[in-house]
Amino acid sequence: MASRKGNEVPTRTKLAPEQTVRRTSKSAHAVSKPKRRPGRPFKMSSQSNSSRSTSGRSTPRREPVSRPRTPPLSLSMLETLPVEVIEQIFLYALNLNLPRASPSLAAALSAEHIYRVLILLAFWDDPPSHPGSKAINRMFAPCEYVPLSLADRRQLQDSVFRCRWCTADRVREQIPTVMILTIHRHWFNAGIVMEPQEKAALDRFIARKDDSVRVFHGKGPPSQRISEFLSAATGPDFTDLAPNANNTGLHQYELHITPMVLIEVRCKELRSITTFPGIDLVSFPSYLLRGPSGGYSDADVAFLEMLRITSCNYTRGRGTVMPSTTTQVNRTLLHQGLHKALLQQKYNAVISLLKIDEYCFRFQAANQNRPVFFGIPSEHFLTVTRVGRDKPHLNAAFFEALLRASAESLPLNSEEITQWTVDNMRRAQQNPSAYNLMNGRFARWLSNFLLRLPDQIDFSHEDPTAQLFYCGQLDLMDMEGISFLDQVLRPSNRDPLVNWLPQSSFRTEDHWVKK
Repeated sequence: MASRKGNEVPTRTKLAPEQTVRRTSKSAHAVSKPKRRPGRPFKMSSQSNSSRSTSGRSTPRREPVSRPRTPPLSLSMLETLPVEVIEQIFLYALNLNLPRASPSLAAALSAEHIYRVLILLAFWDDPPSHPGSKAINRMFAPCEYVPLSLADRRQLQDSVFRCRWCTADRVREQIPTVMILTIHRHWFNAGIVMEPQEKAALDRFIARKDDSVRVFHGKGPPSQRISEFLSAATGPDFTDLAPNANNTGLHQYELHITPMVLIEVRCKELRSITTFPGIDLVSFPSYLLRGPSGGYSDADVAFLEMLRITSCNYTRGRGTVMPSTTTQVNRTLLHQGLHKALLQQKYNAVISLLKIDEYCFRFQAANQNRPVFFGIPSEHFLTVTRVGRDKPHLNAAFFEALLRASAESLPLNSEEITQWTVDNMRRAQQNPSAYNLMNGRFARWLSNFLLRLPDQIDFSHEDPTAQLFYCGQLDLMDMEGISFLDQVLRPSNRDPLVNWLPQSSFRTEDHWVKK
């Protein structure tokens, strides 16, 4: 078709002869003007909009904008499976990256019963050699339970800790279930028989209806688990320590339960006490040790303290010469977190980190029941002298906490420490308030202790049990310990400093009985 210029008439097309075109136009003209019925016709939206144009000019009709249509997302064969099948695949593989593969998989696997099973698998120590149990399998539903090796459980526990859904509340809710699993495995599955009244009391305890009775009695055959445990703990002289271990007769057993903390199975014939912690913590989570980027919150400190207590990383184990722990801790990350807590002035975080560090260092299984010297970085003491000087009473409390952890880690010949002691003694003279006087007495004792510190360090390295403080407890058999008691504690009516590891803000008695 030729282009039009000005008001030129377009040339005819070659679709039909001229006469045909004229007849067609005439008939079309006749049809285009039908005789309408009287009355007002409905206005179309386009006509209505065009009639509102200003100055009587018609507005050109806008063509609808064609937008590209988003093609529907195509699901993989895995994503189209029923949710129950996806759950079974996930729990069989235990690959926590699977929910991150797609939103549909994340939606299918983001359920409380999946979180519960993962926590149980990660925190219950059940060796693969143990036989199956219907009661245990029911508690793991919908998972088909298979015991994990230590390496697999270590990997799963680390992966669970890195998930956002792994909160202190969710872990705390499953600690009773972990302990109930331990009772089934090492009491009922061991063939121990109880009197009806004892059995009824234990059933109420397991149902979490009543925890007033915590010691139970029963009779059963020799426990292979206890025999293996004692053999590993005491060495080849096990038969001498437990001469009746291989007897085929029934043994007397006692089940001692501390809710949320530990389970003890005692055997009179074996003269043994086997301890199982509330949860088996392979390692403390890294993000809690080094502290979140924004600093420690109260929830972070509470989570850390709960893990310390419920994993029994605080107590002197009975039945062994010295306590022992298999829980690992990254000391580099821990002291990074300790520095952050000192800068943030989080006292509870400082205390929890110091307790975890000392217990896991002193009593790790690699030490083989031999005492070791425990120390902390000296820079922590200098950090205290630089931070929080506007709150003298709190500032001195931080310094004393570090001293209770390791007094022998004080920096030698430090001008900042010397100035800190002088400032506290001067403040006590100028403003003799109760806090200032207490801090002044502490600073005066510290100034004298710094003079004898080199000899104290040498003596403690030769005999680690002679450190001034051991697990936070003051050594009252040491001359420096007696002077600390007489010069610092007694004038302020303070009790002697005892073992601070069992002391905790986590209230274990609040979480067993269902409310």
